[in-house]
Amino acid sequence: MISVLYLVDNLGPGGSQRYVAELARNAASFGVRPHVCSARAGGVFHEELLREGTPLLFAPFRKLYGPEGFRALSTLVGYIRTHRIDVVHTFQTNANILGTMAARITGRRVITTRRDMGDFGMRGSSRLAAFETLVINRLAHRIVANSRAAMEAARENEGIPQEKLGCIYNGIDCGRFRPEEKKAPWRRALGVPETSSCVFGIVAGHRPVKSVDTTIRAFARVHERHPDTLLLLVGGGPERKALEELVRNLDLTESALFLGSREDVENLLPAFDVFLNSSRSESFSNAILEAMAAGLPVVATRVGGNPESVLDGVTGFLVPAGDPEAMGTAMESLAFDPALREKMGRAGRDRVQTLFSKERSFLEIENLYRSVLGGSSGDERRAAGKSAIRRS
Repeated sequence: MISVLYLVDNLGPGGSQRYVAELARNAASFGVRPHVCSARAGGVFHEELLREGTPLLFAPFRKLYGPEGFRALSTLVGYIRTHRIDVVHTFQTNANILGTMAARITGRRVITTRRDMGDFGMRGSSRLAAFETLVINRLAHRIVANSRAAMEAARENEGIPQEKLGCIYNGIDCGRFRPEEKKAPWRRALGVPETSSCVFGIVAGHRPVKSVDTTIRAFARVHERHPDTLLLLVGGGPERKALEELVRNLDLTESALFLGSREDVENLLPAFDVFLNSSRSESFSNAILEAMAAGLPVVATRVGGNPESVLDGVTGFLVPAGDPEAMGTAMESLAFDPALREKMGRAGRDRVQTLFSKERSFLEIENLYRSVLGGSSGDERRAAGKSAIRRS
């Protein structure tokens, strides 16, 4: 088996963190012996990985440049050598930098990632972003994005050679997310009205880039004409209070309900009729794929990788970012057309099963690891090396 060390900034809520946990949980199915390293202990995925028995390493630092960064690098180098890691696979800028340096020092292969569009400050400080662009990109053996849009953004913005770039879409467990014909029991379990004519839902962090206020303003337009509609908002973050104030100002306190951060999204989606995404920037949304797997039509902004998952007019509608009127119009077209919702939802699930299943994603990950290792596992390469020594 191939020994892979997954390196991520933290194990709290987040798309990259969830993806790392998924990779570790399913590693045996694609020929990998997983290890996970984080800069911080704790977090929902920390506990999950402990329960799964995944080896965990913590290399704490607040700043990469300085004594803490050097200690973290030394810890990582020692772990890679001791545990005979074959591939270091990193997520997010800090991890990309630290993991690439440790892999190069130890002579291991390293794969870094791009899971954003490189805007809205998502790559951290300008100093780190510049170091990653000028140095780390040259040292990484492969750089893998989770959408073609993110891959092209990395190529154009950072000058990464095309032959070093790749795209592997996030994989979804279609067995975990399934269409539910009867909505009432799921709504009852959430304590929300069961008789609403149409329930819209959004699962997103309450951060500026997610532009949840656009969703609320769009819903206000629909609700004004159709008062029996409902909006469920799942997530948390620094904008929560401002969003609650907006709901009050728009007189939507009884119709736009905040459910907070939840990890059991599979228990929430069956209560929705239509899924919403209003992001200003999005590399590739797991939340959209989960909604499609659950058989929901999607109204999403035409940004980043969203057009790669949502087929406009087939599995949902794509609208301009920051345009509540356009979003509201698309929402209203689905609100009172159950047949269209069902048709788009069915097409969306078929699309996820065909293109975005976890099985397909894991197969591509396995092929990636074998390609950077030259087509053989680490155990096979080590055995070949010993044989060569004996022959000499």
